[in-house]
Amino acid sequence: MQLFKSFITLLLLAIISNAQVKIADNLTKELNEFRKTSLIPGFAVSIVNENGVLYSKGFGLANIKENKAFTPLTINWIASVSKTFVALSFMKLVEQGKLDLDAPINSILPYKIVNPHYPNAPITVRHLVTHTSSIIDSFEPYSVGEADVVLENDNDSTKVPAYLQPNVDWHKMSKKISLDENIRKYTQPKAKWYSEDSFLKKEPGTHFQYSNLASSIAARIVEEKSGMSFAAFTKKYIFEPLGMKNTAWNFADLNPKLVSKIYVQNDEKKPTGAAEYPQYYMTNYPVSGLKTNISDLAKYLIEMIKGSDGKGKLLNNKTYKMLFEPQMNAKYLPKLDAESLNNKENMSIFWSINKDGEYYHLGGNIGVYSFIKFNPKTKTGSLAFCNLRDDSFGDIQTIVYKHEQKTNKK
Repeated sequence: MQLFKSFITLLLLAIISNAQVKIADNLTKELNEFRKTSLIPGFAVSIVNENGVLYSKGFGLANIKENKAFTPLTINWIASVSKTFVALSFMKLVEQGKLDLDAPINSILPYKIVNPHYPNAPITVRHLVTHTSSIIDSFEPYSVGEADVVLENDNDSTKVPAYLQPNVDWHKMSKKISLDENIRKYTQPKAKWYSEDSFLKKEPGTHFQYSNLASSIAARIVEEKSGMSFAAFTKKYIFEPLGMKNTAWNFADLNPKLVSKIYVQNDEKKPTGAAEYPQYYMTNYPVSGLKTNISDLAKYLIEMIKGSDGKGKLLNNKTYKMLFEPQMNAKYLPKLDAESLNNKENMSIFWSINKDGEYYHLGGNIGVYSFIKFNPKTKTGSLAFCNLRDDSFGDIQTIVYKHEQKTNKK
């Protein structure tokens, strides 16, 4: 009888394995077909569950000139998916007893940040990490002859399409500054980048509006409360424990042989191909500047899935519950304007939650589109990024998501 049960178990495993192989083959086939019509030179995708990686593959080129393949080890920007690392850092400090989500930010920062339209309404930590702070992205530093994005290499001579030359010129206008100086320039009334337009005419905590500036302030609070740079904090508490050896905020901390080139469309109106764009540095780097490969990012996503199930190792069960708890309700934001967020969606700490209860974040910068997503119920997730910001990336999301769902049924 035991021998029969063992045989049945092996047979079922073989059937499941064959089904997974078929799904992987079909996914590879569809993504190869996608490449034939997309302008995107290279990209990588992965599907995972709580037990590990189910699928991981790179497509196309990381370097067109050198005909270098884009693989799961290729390092690329992940853009605003970076914000989920700010969220995890926040919750680590909460767990350590160093941070209260409902503390006013002006009780933490070494300077005051006030919405001039509501000077007596405190902005709290929770407001920052749920995009309800009333701080928005309005002022453009190039209007005063400066930039908050600078070239990584001052001597970079990469030739870009004419329509993007002004961008490169703006990058050359300024030098690298610290995260703290970036925030001061935007938020202090006498600073060069300050504008009252950077604050909504709505009371903090009452309106949802996505904000990079508020997110960078959140990262700065991590620095204040930890006594470490944000880069050092994430390396110690996230990258190293998860074995993310090819992940960093600064190019100097990465293997240059693994870093993908980034690209743009070769024409603004009728693009026919890709043109290389110079690598750059963001002075508000925590909100959009993380570089990693799909293999490392998959480790992170697996940890998020485990964390949502109370099995993560970076935070305890209670803290993970706080990280993923929906925030757009009367318990935390009683004055929130219901129309400010799609009523079919919600927010946790920097993670969006769709109507099906899936957690996700999207990202986009010059030279990159990205997404990361997981379903706490099925305990599966998917992720992808590419080296050219093109709308066809949406097709990658659709294809990968479809196959992730098929994986759930096996």
